[in-house]
Amino acid sequence: MNNQPHRHTSPWRRHLAGATLAALLTVGALSACGGSSGDSAGASSYTPSDSAAQSGSKVMPAAGDTGTKAASSEAARANVGQKLARRANLQLKVTALTESAQRIRSIATQQNGAVLSEELYSGAAGNSTSGSITISVPSASLDATIALIEKVGDVQFRTSSTEDVTGTYVDSEARVKSMTSSVARIRELLSKATSVGDLITLENELSQRQADLDGLTAQLANLKDSVTMSPITISLSTDNFDGPVGAGGFLSGLKAGWAAFTGSLGVLVTAVGAVLPFAVTLGLVVAPLVWWLRRRRAGHPTFVAPPAQPTGPVPPSSAS
Repeated sequence: MNNQPHRHTSPWRRHLAGATLAALLTVGALSACGGSSGDSAGASSYTPSDSAAQSGSKVMPAAGDTGTKAASSEAARANVGQKLARRANLQLKVTALTESAQRIRSIATQQNGAVLSEELYSGAAGNSTSGSITISVPSASLDATIALIEKVGDVQFRTSSTEDVTGTYVDSEARVKSMTSSVARIRELLSKATSVGDLITLENELSQRQADLDGLTAQLANLKDSVTMSPITISLSTDNFDGPVGAGGFLSGLKAGWAAFTGSLGVLVTAVGAVLPFAVTLGLVVAPLVWWLRRRRAGHPTFVAPPAQPTGPVPPSSAS
């Protein structure tokens, strides 16, 4: 009799613990969703529209929500300042490729930068005739670095670009902060879990949110690198570069046509040179054979058949 109340109250306690855990997860998901307007990863466990559809009611945004989010976004942009990603490309005609590449590497070191990649191509004589080198320098010293690089050779082409990534930067930063708080809350709930089912549910949720946090952190790190450092790609050649598309005129077209003609002629000469040995060998074999056949045909006259005789009755000859 004394054990009867325990059999009735134990299931209710388990249901109450499960309901409490579900409520805590829902609150954590709602908090993560409210931390950033674009945090779709933090809101993956809870969607307000789904709950509204199940309850048959409509969820209407508060009157001041839109204005508050816009003001918060503007405040965040003002706090971080403008974030610009800059890059540049140059084409230089130089006299000595190896020495010019060495000077560019020295300029990168002088400007607290680094060499990202370098490629030098050798000509038929074994001398380097063209190549490219890419360096990365602090964005604040991009213009000064370009001015130094232009002294290495004759600038034949130059282009630069600037991209405003402030909005993406602010959004990524807010997502990282919101997801970090969400992961911390799940860890706290995990430390207080008492049943195996709760542990499994919380561990799966923690694994998913941690993966989302790692992805957002990597995205933010890439944005920071693109803002703080600027890449410069320098193409080097001992000859003139072809002009950019759309530039030039009759002379440029004539030059391009002559280059195409000489290139085609070179290909044709190469093909003839490759086929010529086979043609000579084949001629040495076929020519004697043709001469022998003609000689043999000349020594044996062609047989001519006699005219055909009439096959009908012979008419009598007339008397003289």
